[in-house]
Amino acid sequence: MTIIQGKLVNSYATLVMANRMTTEQVPETKLIGGVELPIRSEVEIVIAERTIAALA
Repeated sequence: MTIIQGKLVNSYATLVMANRMTTEQVPETKLIGGVELPIRSEVEIVIAERTIAALA
């Protein structure tokens, strides 16, 4: 994961967890530096990791 992708994923995950966006509103992929990178699946993983950490 690139630095830009990581920041984007963390930002989207924060917005989804704060109920400011839904997961469906997060783009499936994003063109970063000429490369299509997965965003939504990464956001779902980050949300799951944060949820597990909060419950542990």
